Amino acid sequence: MAPQSDSRFLVAVDTNDFTGEMSADAAGITACLFALSHLSFQVRNDQIVEHFHLLRDFALEHAEASVILAAID
Repeated sequence: MAPQSDSRFLVAVDTNDFTGEMSADAAGITACLFALSHLSFQVRNDQIVEHFHLLRDFALEHAEASVILAAID
């Protein structure tokens, strides 16, 4: 899930003081990682945890991996 845009997005995360700019693709990955993380604590479902780790592994290969990881840290 990601915005369909060629624009860059300013992303700010209050919980870790991250502020940075990223592509729509990276913003989508970041948003999904936050959603999966939140759900994993609320629902306690192994599939959600597995999908979080799969998406994080995918994010590690992304051109903006360092920004994505900084945002979710």
